[in-house]
Amino acid sequence: MNALLLSLVLAQSGESLSKHDFKGISLKAPKSWPVTGEEETGKEWASTDDRAQMAFTAYPVDPVRPARACVKQLIEAVQGEVPDGGVAPTPFTNTTIGGQPAARKITTDYVAEKEEDKTEANKVTTTTIVGCNGKTKWLLTFVNRTADGAKEGALLKRVIDSITYSK
Repeated sequence: MNALLLSLVLAQSGESLSKHDFKGISLKAPKSWPVTGEEETGKEWASTDDRAQMAFTAYPVDPVRPARACVKQLIEAVQGEVPDGGVAPTPFTNTTIGGQPAARKITTDYVAEKEEDKTEANKVTTTTIVGCNGKTKWLLTFVNRTADGAKEGALLKRVIDSITYSK
């Protein structure tokens, strides 16, 4: 991506972020997005125009284990089992976030149930990311209208880049 295009995309995501701490990990979430759900282990937010949502949860790892093994277990838990004759889930791709192992997958679906309503306007993209440092494990889901991909993708990148583990 050339520098001009990158700066334009980042300019579209001019959303201010605010820091949140959860069980040994912190991230920055969109400041203007209202919290739609909150527990001791995480929060959920939704954009004010209701075109995107984000949820984050974090838990202590017990017993402490190697970070890569922890991520593998998280992937298995999130994916679940494939029923006989079922379609295999979209695979996770390994990555590093906050200096520790993580994995992400991106899926696309429709918010409509009827076949005739499955149009571009009803298409959503879900990004699921799991990570672990061996002491703290976490799950981030980000759902947005696919048509808003450039704007929301730049915002999601900023959120992901803000993730840090406590020392």
